[in-house]
Amino acid sequence: MLPTPTEWPQTRGGAKYSVSLAFVAMLSLGSIVVGFGFVAIGKPGALKYALLFALLFALIAAYSYVTRMRPRHHERDIMLTEHEGSPATELRYSGTSFAILVALTICMTAIFGVASVDYFFAGETIPASELAGALTGAAALFCASFVALVVLGNINRGRVVLSQRGIYHRGRAFESFMPWEVFAGAKAAYNGTPEVLVIAYSNAPWQKRQTSKVWKIDKLPPVPMIEIDCPNLAIEPSLVYHLVKFYVDNPSARGELGTDASIQRARVGSYQ
Repeated sequence: MLPTPTEWPQTRGGAKYSVSLAFVAMLSLGSIVVGFGFVAIGKPGALKYALLFALLFALIAAYSYVTRMRPRHHERDIMLTEHEGSPATELRYSGTSFAILVALTICMTAIFGVASVDYFFAGETIPASELAGALTGAAALFCASFVALVVLGNINRGRVVLSQRGIYHRGRAFESFMPWEVFAGAKAAYNGTPEVLVIAYSNAPWQKRQTSKVWKIDKLPPVPMIEIDCPNLAIEPSLVYHLVKFYVDNPSARGELGTDASIQRARVGSYQ
C-alpha cells in the first residue's frame, strides 16, 4: 500500500462522514413519512413533493458516500488511450459520482417544475401565484440546462491523461494541457479534500478552456498548473499522487505511458 502524503489527513474522517450520512438518510426517510402524513390528513398533493425531496436527500447521501467514504481504487479506471496521436495512460473520473450529480440536477428540475405548474394552476388561492410560478419555472429551466450541457458534452465525466507529450486534464467543466518540460514539480495539497498539484513555471504555454460558462462546477486554477481534486477520480488518492509525481520527476519513464508497463506499474504501486 502506497504511503499517504503528509500534507493530507492520515484518516478519512469516517466517523464524521458517517454521522453526516446517517443524518441525511434520516431526512430522506423522514420526508417519506411526512408525505404520507399529509395524505392521511387529506392533502395528497404534498406527497409528490415529499417523495421528490426524499429522492434528493438520498442522492446527496449517495454522492457523499461515493466521493468521501468508499475505497476509490478501480483498476478499470486506469486505462490506455491516445491524446492527439500520442500514446497515453488515462486516469478516469468516477462515473458513479457523475451519474449521481446528473440525477441530482434532474431531481431539482422536477421539484421546481412541479412547483411551477402547481403555482400556475393555483389561481387566486395563492397570492402572486403567477410570479411564484414564473420564478420556479425559471429555476427549473436553469437546472435543466445542466442536463443539456451534459448531452452537448460541455460538462462530462472528466479524466486526467498522461501522454508522452504532457498532461491533459479534462475536468467536468474545463480542459487544460501543458507539455512535460514546463513543469517544475508535483506536490500534495489539502483544501478540504486531497489534491495533487503539478506546478508549472509562470511563463509556461498553457492550453486551457472553460467548457461551461454557466455551471462552473469545477474551475481552472488561477496560475499555470494541473490541479487534481482526488475525490472526483475513481482511483485511490495516494495512487494518483504517487503515479503523477513519478512521471513528473522521472522523464526517462515517460516512454512507458500509453503502454501496458504503465498499467502494470500502477497495479503493483512501483513508484518508490
